[in-house]
Amino acid sequence: MKRSDIPDGHVLELAAAWLRAPFEAPPVWDALVAEGIPSKLALAKINHLSDRGLLDWGVSPRCAWPTVKGEQLLRELP
Repeated sequence: MKRSDIPDGHVLELAAAWLRAPFEAPPVWDALVAEGIPSKLALAKINHLSDRGLLDWGVSPRCAWPTVKGEQLLRELP
């Protein structure tokens, strides 16, 4: 598995779910790892989306959230 195998939209959806309900949904990194994605690969995907301006994070990329640009992309997805 490689980073490009993980759909951008899926990661953005997981991040948006955590942002809407932080005490109910797991952080994006935790959710990806729970799906069986290796932790280093999950982190690489989050960092890649952050570099593209689609995700932002404060102290840890584990708890990333969608940026305005990420939310726009999420709304455009089918």
